[in-house]
Amino acid sequence: MKFLYARCSTKEQNEARQLEYAHELGLKDNQIFIDKASGKNANRPALKDMLSRLREGDEVYITELSRLGRSTKDLIDLMETFEQMHVEVHSKKEAIDTTTPAGKLIFHMLSAIAEFQRQIILENAAEGREAAMKQGVKFGRPNVDEDALNMALYLFENDRTKSVKEICEKTGISRSTLYREAGNKNVCRGK
Repeated sequence: MKFLYARCSTKEQNEARQLEYAHELGLKDNQIFIDKASGKNANRPALKDMLSRLREGDEVYITELSRLGRSTKDLIDLMETFEQMHVEVHSKKEAIDTTTPAGKLIFHMLSAIAEFQRQIILENAAEGREAAMKQGVKFGRPNVDEDALNMALYLFENDRTKSVKEICEKTGISRSTLYREAGNKNVCRGK
């Protein structure tokens, strides 16, 4: 049986091109497995589901090697799993067919390149963050005004005439911050 594994790294990306390939192959929905996760993450639900369904003689199709993973180690581990299961892997972009020695060689070379690309992306992102921090850009949650937070918690606990929305608007504290801090400080909504 043929299966297609598709993956998108972010919610902004979509798998349309990968699904188009699945339809070219004539695959049905139950033969297509899609993850919305980073390629560095080997713990992907759809990938695990597909692996659990594979049987000897099955074939796995991917549009490109990087959809299967970005880490050389993870890609090699997956390939070993496929080999042990006697499952063939086909990559459209790289024209890889792991049933041949040349296909296996190309797979290993391209998986190393995919990991190299990922490392370059991480280095560039780190350099960008560092440069931004030097220019005064702050990352992470903004600091919460303690006085406003204390006022919001006081109103939350003691003033039932005001809705949570009104408390948040009056104090400038977000609803999620109010609920999180109320939980952290065991502050209950008054009666």
